Amino acid sequence: MQAELIYNPFGGQVVARRELDNIVTFLNRHGWSTTLRETSKPLQATELARHAVSSGAQVVIAAGGDGTINEVANGLVNTDTALGVLPMGTTNSWALQMGIPALSPLLPGTQVAKMIAALQERVALPLPANYYRKVLSDAAQVLVDGRTVAVDMGELSGRYFLMWAGIGFDAAVVQGIPVEEKKALGSWAYVLPAIESATRYSATDVRLDLDGKVIKVSTPFIVVSNIQLYGGMIAIGARACANDGKLDVCVFKGGGFLTFVQQAMEVLTHRHLEDPKVEYYQCREIVIESAHPLPVHVDGEPLTETPVAIHTVPSSLKVIVPKTAPANLFSSPACSS
Repeated sequence: MQAELIYNPFGGQVVARRELDNIVTFLNRHGWSTTLRETSKPLQATELARHAVSSGAQVVIAAGGDGTINEVANGLVNTDTALGVLPMGTTNSWALQMGIPALSPLLPGTQVAKMIAALQERVALPLPANYYRKVLSDAAQVLVDGRTVAVDMGELSGRYFLMWAGIGFDAAVVQGIPVEEKKALGSWAYVLPAIESATRYSATDVRLDLDGKVIKVSTPFIVVSNIQLYGGMIAIGARACANDGKLDVCVFKGGGFLTFVQQAMEVLTHRHLEDPKVEYYQCREIVIESAHPLPVHVDGEPLTETPVAIHTVPSSLKVIVPKTAPANLFSSPACSS
């Protein structure tokens, strides 16, 4: 098995570089031929993934978070090279959704973890690195023992996404968080900005064209999902399947802080689809136009603003998932090996 491991050293969680060397050794002991590559700039992971494909790699492993996975996946769409994942980022949504061992999105980020490590070293307690090592080792075992399935991708403004696209409020929050804060605080970096933004982010008149059906709503944000989990924690795309050829569109109507809190609690308790202020659709293509431009992100990375057209690219990416990946993530038996 020829493989390349693409590592983002600027990702969210603190992981010693030697842990990746151990992973490479582990894979090679199982008959793989694995080369480690490091990124040094944004979108370089896509370039490295494309080069790996042209070099004959059968698997490209994304070692990082949701953003790194997105970049690598963009280099593998419509090829026979499979995506593998070593979850080392801030949220690790894909890994948590598929049941790949991953760091919890509630764990602190880099700087806080270093402080904890220093404190525990003084009192002779196990270092957090032991936990990271165990998670990465278990994730590497999935690469060896897992199965390869073909899943859909979404496409927006020339960029593919594996998990979701967010339009409006959540994209504004993502856009406003510096990379340094994400590294230092992990998922906690999103909490206070989200609460603060909710107090002033109002609804916008939006026109949706879903496979030719036109709908007009007033909404603060829309999530277009290919998987169920959003941000590694909440199932906004509650009915999404990764290989059904469709995108799941969740539209949150209304505005103001109280509505935000109510809908947030409903999502957390899996009751948001019962709320008349939440509309849920499935489609192959959606065109979104708004009264004024709304920010847009894909897989947690800022991209563009409305108007946008989004469509699904069915069964266009091969991925390695655990044999125990939840069955309800697949609408029919996926091509597997």
